[in-house]
Amino acid sequence: MKKVIQIIIGSALIVMILLAFKNLHTDKDVINSSMIVPIDIETQVVVAGEEGESEEETESQTKEPEPVPQIRTVTISAVGDCALGPVQTRGYAGSFHEYYDNFGADYFFKGVKEVFSADDFTLVNLECVLSDEENAREKTWTIKGKPEYVQILTDGSVEACSLGNNHTQDYGDASLTDTQNVLTEAGILYGYNEHTASYLTEDGISIGVVSASLLSKSEQSENYIKDGIARLREAGTDIVIACCHWGTEGEHMPTDYQIKTGRKIVDWGADMVIGTHPHVLQGMEEYNGKIICYSLGNFCFGANGNPSDKNTLIFQQRFTFIDGVKQDTTEAWIIPCRLSSVPDYNDYQPTLFEGDEKQAVIDKMNEYSKAYRDRTFRDDGYMITEIIWNEDE
Repeated sequence: MKKVIQIIIGSALIVMILLAFKNLHTDKDVINSSMIVPIDIETQVVVAGEEGESEEETESQTKEPEPVPQIRTVTISAVGDCALGPVQTRGYAGSFHEYYDNFGADYFFKGVKEVFSADDFTLVNLECVLSDEENAREKTWTIKGKPEYVQILTDGSVEACSLGNNHTQDYGDASLTDTQNVLTEAGILYGYNEHTASYLTEDGISIGVVSASLLSKSEQSENYIKDGIARLREAGTDIVIACCHWGTEGEHMPTDYQIKTGRKIVDWGADMVIGTHPHVLQGMEEYNGKIICYSLGNFCFGANGNPSDKNTLIFQQRFTFIDGVKQDTTEAWIIPCRLSSVPDYNDYQPTLFEGDEKQAVIDKMNEYSKAYRDRTFRDDGYMITEIIWNEDE
């Protein structure tokens, strides 16, 4: 560019000198106009620009392109107690059996299937056996569904179950084995004590499930969770979910044991803690960037024809991976529901709440969670967490 400017200036001076010389010798045709070569400055500037661009293009061709980060997300849904059958004392009329016979397998999750189908992984607590065994154990309540009821889960877009609860052996060890076999044949994963399961999403993200009943508060039960988390981590599992059956039935506030143990499970390496057993909703807490759901209540619950508290919800959390690394962001929310499509009795069809009913559940969850944060949920159901969500966003 500098050289071109010098040429332009030099050429212009020559022209000026020649013109001046011509004016001095008007009587003589000393200078022939054909000798004066006009300088097209504009053209030269353009040419210079083109030369510069060519140099830049050459540089850009040799420059390595910036790598594009690979971003993957996975959305997980979790719900509470699903009893796919009635208790042993229930007659046929109005029972879960009658609804299945009348409406089929796809009836029960019809009101929430759009949510389950849109996520990457749906987890339920299966609080019953799926078996033809007849010899019930001696206990107040036993819950049993027919083996074909597993289709309720497959039709409802459910990928996994937690079996660590106090009803998975209601009809003896054989009924538990039957349930495990039925789930396996249907392609549904399950966690139970020593048995952990891992699911691979279409994007290649692995999700592991460990599950145990902690009602006994025993070291052995806790070790099922601790050791299961360790095995899943050693296997390179991307996301680990710990399912815990604990707490006091009918109580909206978790016990000291639930709080202490839930935090301990996070420290053991769980990415998410899902609690069940109280049959009602309890609060949620963010601890060290992980969410502890102390109780998700009942969901599709065939063991009670008319629970006094029909509030329930779907808990969802989205995890983000950039170049294979899970990010330290906490993006979670709740979707309020009623465990029945009607308010006066249980028709075993969980249904999404709207309007004031939806807001009422969010308000109650803020109340149940007040011990951990003044306000845990925004009005749209999103959690206000330490890292990504706040009240103003």
